[in-house]
Amino acid sequence: MYKKQISAKVKIACLYLLRFPCYNKRKKRKGRTQILKAEITYLDNSGFAVKTERHFLIFDCWNNRPESGKKSLAGGVIDPEELKKENVFVFASHAHADHFNKMIFAWQEQIKDIHYIVSSDVSRANGATIVQPGQEYAVQDVTFKTLRSTDEGVAFLVKVDGLTIYHAGDLNWWHWEGEDPQWNSDMARDYKKEIDRLIGEKIDIAFVPVDPRLGESLLWGLTYFMQTVGARIVFPIHYGSAGSVAAQAIRMAEEPCVHGGKIVLPMQRGETVTWEG
Repeated sequence: MYKKQISAKVKIACLYLLRFPCYNKRKKRKGRTQILKAEITYLDNSGFAVKTERHFLIFDCWNNRPESGKKSLAGGVIDPEELKKENVFVFASHAHADHFNKMIFAWQEQIKDIHYIVSSDVSRANGATIVQPGQEYAVQDVTFKTLRSTDEGVAFLVKVDGLTIYHAGDLNWWHWEGEDPQWNSDMARDYKKEIDRLIGEKIDIAFVPVDPRLGESLLWGLTYFMQTVGARIVFPIHYGSAGSVAAQAIRMAEEPCVHGGKIVLPMQRGETVTWEG
């Protein structure tokens, strides 16, 4: 299903909204009185920026060439001049070229309050927090834990300003046709083991791989995540261009039982979703 608006609480430019019919509505969290808000901007591939009440988070940014026009967030590019007054946290899940670019470390020359959280396989900057899989960390008032990727590096579960945000990096159910059956079996086991570590977490925003190269197994990772853990709003990542996965939109919408209500697919770099919950 395609809509231009999710609801009065989620503003979208041009996105696919995929509603899953077996959505198990989450109960309100006890003690929550404030309205939580985030502005989520698509950068490229698995790269996203998330502006919360008091922080600006950047995940897996690698492309510093704007989609069009000026080099700015609106063009899908991080311009440190725009973030000088922000408390910035930069996450790099692993060193693959479509997830990491060492140019991110140059931002600290212009941004006073900037913190780098990078996987141990990533080139590091002075003062960066180097993370290993299966650990918990805190930097100032931001806490996060890591999962072991089924490819390289880590996935992140971040808690900030009352929000819980999951970014998978390359943690996915990578089932390849023609691969050795035992390899695919081990992959399924390893993926489920890591996602099961999130059971009980009340995730607000999630970024989960949906790679068209997987063919029939495209949605296996997303489906298992949504059935097992769920999130209030989910952004597919690692899909290349929007056009390369748009044909799968109907498949996603018709998935018979997925524990989650909103799947949002940005159509171009620089698009921003304002989410409240």
